[in-house]
Amino acid sequence: MSTGSAARFTIADAYLFTVLRWAYAVKLNLEGLEHIAAFMQRMAERPEVQDALSAEGLK
Repeated sequence: MSTGSAARFTIADAYLFTVLRWAYAVKLNLEGLEHIAAFMQRMAERPEVQDALSAEGLK
């Protein structure tokens, strides 16, 4: 999902999303990293991610 034109979701994408959510929670400065913001947006739009966040009370 995160590289190449043939976007393919892998477990690495799920883990990176989790770690980046932690980074945002502790206010790690990720300004200027547009590719990170775009990745987070794409992940947040996935229905499975929305379902998981809701199920865990994180949304």
